[in-house]
Amino acid sequence: MMFTQRQQKILRLLEKYKNITSDELGRLIGVSSKTVRMDIKKIIPTLKKNVARVNISTRVGYSLEIINRELFVRLLDENQGNALDASGRAKYIIHKLLINALENKTICQQELADDLYVGISTLKISLKDVVKKLAKYNLAIITYKNKGMRIKGNENQIRYCISEYVFRMEDKNDKTDDLYKQLFSDIDIAIIKNIIIKVTSSYEIMFTDSSLKNLLVHILITIKRTLSGYSASYTLQESTKIEKCKEFLVARSIFVEIYRQLQIDIATDEIYYLTQHLIASKKYNDVNGQSSGYAGELVRAMLERVCLVAGMNFTQDKNLIRWLKVHLEAVIPRMRFRMNIRNEILDVIKNEYPLAFQIAIIASKVIEEREKIVVNENEIGYIAIHFGAALTRMDARNNNRKKALIICGGGIGTAVLLKARIEEYFKDLITIVKTVPGYKLKTKDCNDIDIIFTTMPLSYIKNIDDSQREKLIYVQNLLNDKERTLIQQKFFNPAEVYKTNIEKFFREDCYNIGGNFKGKNDVLEYLTTQLKNKKLIDDLTCQSVFERENTSPTEISNLVAVPHPMVNNATVSSIAVLILDKPILWVEENVQVIFLISIAKPEFCLWEPIFLKLFEYLVKENGVKEMISGQSYTEFIKIIKQKFD
Repeated sequence: MMFTQRQQKILRLLEKYKNITSDELGRLIGVSSKTVRMDIKKIIPTLKKNVARVNISTRVGYSLEIINRELFVRLLDENQGNALDASGRAKYIIHKLLINALENKTICQQELADDLYVGISTLKISLKDVVKKLAKYNLAIITYKNKGMRIKGNENQIRYCISEYVFRMEDKNDKTDDLYKQLFSDIDIAIIKNIIIKVTSSYEIMFTDSSLKNLLVHILITIKRTLSGYSASYTLQESTKIEKCKEFLVARSIFVEIYRQLQIDIATDEIYYLTQHLIASKKYNDVNGQSSGYAGELVRAMLERVCLVAGMNFTQDKNLIRWLKVHLEAVIPRMRFRMNIRNEILDVIKNEYPLAFQIAIIASKVIEEREKIVVNENEIGYIAIHFGAALTRMDARNNNRKKALIICGGGIGTAVLLKARIEEYFKDLITIVKTVPGYKLKTKDCNDIDIIFTTMPLSYIKNIDDSQREKLIYVQNLLNDKERTLIQQKFFNPAEVYKTNIEKFFREDCYNIGGNFKGKNDVLEYLTTQLKNKKLIDDLTCQSVFERENTSPTEISNLVAVPHPMVNNATVSSIAVLILDKPILWVEENVQVIFLISIAKPEFCLWEPIFLKLFEYLVKENGVKEMISGQSYTEFIKIIKQKFD
């Protein structure tokens, strides 16, 4: 059974969705519905009856009935390399160029075209995509007139690219053992692995399985490239810094053992290269939580930035402070050495813990400013894990509807106005049980109360015991933004607050259907301008939307993107929606439904429940199908409200 790559995509989408039409499949893949129908006609007779079958319904479209899952999975794996599309051709070319770089070979265009079953003109189009992808690693393709093409660039970047494109991709398909035998047939891999374990253990360094495997790959790549005449190089300043790290001794010991046992002599500069990877392999430093003064000061600055930008105060969370310090001890050295690290759970963090990821982006800007480096999204993801744990601790004290009383020291009129403000914003969340003058307040008045609002300074309240003081909230300005934020953070699950304010966020005049846009920048320009013209965001927030997108793309699969600013000066939260007539390529995936989310600083904690509910509806439940089919604003709001019931 042979399927083209597009047909494989169709099968995987049919597996994912219970029922889906040819129009929906076409939008997800980026082809016409007619093309999809033609492909399915070819798939149906090719599928074996004991593996799976495609069912067709005029009412709900196509569905896939898998009869033997093991055979179905094996079938798709066996068809991985067949009839590649444009994206697949680009990946294949890069893979081939990197394999050749490892083996010190060149390859000509005709050879690549023959491998891909395409003409030279089609290959040249694919090479343009390859050049763009390699540019992200600061690598280029050079052509020798009689010998063919090869990759050129910084040696460290070439090696990292080999690790990412060759071994990481093969690792997903459990084919690394075969690849090792093919590429490193002249090296005893088992001995190298034992040397790594023996030496690092003697220095009391422990690795995860994935870190050990990654280190082994880099040593094998180093040996192969060095034996071909390519070596990493370091300036005097760089080498001096690296020599001060204890990992330098470990790296030297590893290469001494490799020479002793395998007689492979490695250039001295490679000790510095391996030292960098030993540093990069660590995700945490000292299990006892000890860290330097610089790391502690950096954490303090990061938490202050988060509080300033997002209005979320983590400065009292001792666990967060402790483990962020420890984490940064390992992170900062590898960032200084420009060492890339892979985060295997990055997609999970971005999609399931979006608030933590957004906070980590804000915090990471402090590192960038102090260290004059770029913090990539893999590192941001690891920092987000710490903030995710802190958010969980913060949520643990949240409850349902609260009973409250107001202590009033400024007259009944102030109390009535404050009550009205509380009930306006926290409707269905807070019940004002009574209002009490300060001099009449007794401890027993507070026994069944969850929140005590007071317009009197806390030092004036003398008649309640210390156990009740935790419930006190001093309201000086009749519930301004800062006071609302404090109440949300201290007493409520953000989702409950959000549920009562849905129509304030999703405005009908910011719900857009239709329009032709060339790419994501056009879309972002349109939506930011719309919110700006309605006085919902300012110039700085507009700029921050683009900055956030450049840090980490906001496409979340299933034709959906959720752009948002990193820094937001808005006083009112709003969400602009755009449903395109046709999908556009965002960065890696097609997008047709866009939510530009602008959450005001006092309501920043609402970011996660909004994102997760949208993700559940649009991606997990395929609600994007309803939106693309012409869902009105009224229909959309009705569904979103139901999600929070």
